[in-house]
Amino acid sequence: MPTVLQAAARAFAVVPAVGDPTEGRTGAAVLEVVGDLKSTAVLFEDGPRRLLWVTWPAETEIEEMRLAIEATAAERLGLSAAEVVIVSSHNHCAPMFVENGTSAWRRPAGAPALGRLNPLGRAFIAELARALEGLRQELVPVAVEWGRAREERITFNRKGRRANGSAYLIREEDRLLLGENYLGEIDPDATVVVLRGPSGRPVAALAHFTGHPVSAYNPERPIAFGEWPQVACEKLAAHLGAPVAFLQGCAGDIGSKYMLTGTVAQSRELGGYLGDAFIRALDSLRPSTRRDFRHRRVPVAIPLADLPAEASIRKDLAEIDAFIRRGHAGDEDTLACVGMNFPRAVSPLYRARLVEMVRPWHVWALGVHQAGRVGQGPKFLPVEIEVARFGDVGFVGMPFETFVRTGLKIKREAPLPCVLACGYTRVEGGYIPDAEGCADREYMSGFYRYTPDWPPFRPPAGDAMAIAGVAVLRELSA
Repeated sequence: MPTVLQAAARAFAVVPAVGDPTEGRTGAAVLEVVGDLKSTAVLFEDGPRRLLWVTWPAETEIEEMRLAIEATAAERLGLSAAEVVIVSSHNHCAPMFVENGTSAWRRPAGAPALGRLNPLGRAFIAELARALEGLRQELVPVAVEWGRAREERITFNRKGRRANGSAYLIREEDRLLLGENYLGEIDPDATVVVLRGPSGRPVAALAHFTGHPVSAYNPERPIAFGEWPQVACEKLAAHLGAPVAFLQGCAGDIGSKYMLTGTVAQSRELGGYLGDAFIRALDSLRPSTRRDFRHRRVPVAIPLADLPAEASIRKDLAEIDAFIRRGHAGDEDTLACVGMNFPRAVSPLYRARLVEMVRPWHVWALGVHQAGRVGQGPKFLPVEIEVARFGDVGFVGMPFETFVRTGLKIKREAPLPCVLACGYTRVEGGYIPDAEGCADREYMSGFYRYTPDWPPFRPPAGDAMAIAGVAVLRELSA
């Protein structure tokens, strides 16, 4: 007997406080609260199949928060962890929600998650519980419609190439040198999926865009603010009269203008551009020919390469130690180290702290060489991705800060007219390059050095998730 897709949604918010702790490496706390931080819960049901999406502004890397969200969904809706998908906007202007939180990509294998939710985290879970209470009773049959518009005024590809071929992080000062109109390879699609109820009124909308929300962010002068994704979704929600869930794309190498140097007003301006683009997307809405729903959590093996040579690791360690000493001494010329470059918008101390975080990896890699265990480690990193199809719309959610080419590969090769390719889903494993970026050493491509014990990635690296996601979308669309 055929089934019909049903959906229900609620938006909710928490309000941070001045003094709330942040992820800043210098102990900086929230100096100003610009407004609340909005989240949205969207419940899908199709016969026996159920799936809850929780979209929220903070980072997905903290295990304790994910576990608390999954436990709340189990308590209020009877859902298993496999029926909960968490997607973050990756807004850096959100304070910490957990005290002594356990990072998904910094935790050694087998180590427990022992952090505790702080007052903001507990407030979030309380609001989520209220939003989920009775949500099943609000389920109604929905039709799925989708549309897109193009928006190029917000983002740019922040991975540049020098004349010698080496990669570097395009800081705001570099972007301005490249010209105000510099874009690089981006995903400019502002996509909106509308779930329309029997009366014709929207029940909810999913809004998808690709870019780091860092326009009003400075880690040493932190504020609490929803940044331009929330501004855009508030504008769309007011237009539709329905909750809007923001889905962040594959933004690993996609920055937003004014990175680390901007203001709230500039972020709001960008949010206005995106909100207008979302509303323009409604003019091109296309109805899905199907009204069913499928979902699968899929294992993927990410290929790992060998460690660098011992001499290279020793050379890097010497460079790291010299950089750290200079940074702590306040040397303003501490701008480059082991292939990474840093913006002047943060202090020498902050730059030193960023480099301190890669030192343990180099010590570990040197120890592997000295113990004669090179080549004996794992050849693959096991992860899981979320793949779903609702109507004619596909979704691939990946647990990394995936690069834009990985997302574009999914959109290009998937057998559906509309695909939402997302990073920052369920857990977060840090940055992962696409197949062409494995040999690069700038901040994003060389991010494995911020983990305890991951070797470098080898091709197809992050694109392995794209290959698997497209294959499963074909199965779910057959």
